[in-house]
Amino acid sequence: MKPLISNKIYEDGPVHAPEIQMSRFKKTMSWPRSIKYLDIAPVVRFIHGCIRTCCPLVCILLFACNSVLGEIKNGYEKNIEQTKVSLTYLQNLLKNTDLSAFKRRKVEASIQILVNYISYYELTENLLSQYQIIAPQLFSEIDTITDRLGRPVDVYVKFVPIDATEVKAWGITQLSQMENDKDAYVSEYGPFTVSIKVWIVSRALLVLSHEFGHVKYQVPNLASYLEFHRMHYWDNGMSTFIGHNPNDPSGQSANHFGNIFRRTYWKFLKTGNDKAQTPSVLLAKIKGV
Repeated sequence: MKPLISNKIYEDGPVHAPEIQMSRFKKTMSWPRSIKYLDIAPVVRFIHGCIRTCCPLVCILLFACNSVLGEIKNGYEKNIEQTKVSLTYLQNLLKNTDLSAFKRRKVEASIQILVNYISYYELTENLLSQYQIIAPQLFSEIDTITDRLGRPVDVYVKFVPIDATEVKAWGITQLSQMENDKDAYVSEYGPFTVSIKVWIVSRALLVLSHEFGHVKYQVPNLASYLEFHRMHYWDNGMSTFIGHNPNDPSGQSANHFGNIFRRTYWKFLKTGNDKAQTPSVLLAKIKGV
């Protein structure tokens, strides 16, 4: 909040006091002219006192409201609007008959990249919605997750092609800690964020649930878990075994979340709901294949 620069009150002094002694009618008519002679300093002091009292309360309320803003987010959403604008531009450019064959091929290749990005965004939106419908309780636990200090953490999810990750695993949850805050999670999306990538496979929702289980444990226990992690996974950062030591509490949480999702999905189908479409089928429909 910027400090007030000046609160000066200008008065003409008591020499004009007789002018205030008027009839009720005259006072009403001349109010705009006479108000400058009133002493408003007490009013200003009262308002200042209210500000000093209320501002901390307002800040507390704002922080409390902000504390519920952590949520599960589509990992493609950050650039989606600009991607759509760029796609429209290139599609219009392709209509230009003056383009050389070489430039046309470059434009077409760029269009394909943008179409793929938008398709993966829409697929991720669809699968996240499916997960929320099938297992709303599990979804809510991650959608409202906070770290050890009660700070909200956003969880970004991407469903990606199999060849899009260096670590060859169905699901990957990035584990990283802020340099100056041992309890704060950080990812490529910034402070207080987690990054999850899941391969576009038939069991993608089950894999996502498994990764959510990792997040469920790691976010509120980041500092202590990293100590465990350094002791047990010091050899190879690319190993698919990481996170699945028999005594790993994060791995146990991941397995627990996966098992709950299996049971929840079975009940979901048993109550007459349709089976979720596989990601490959959804992606084909999105691309219009």
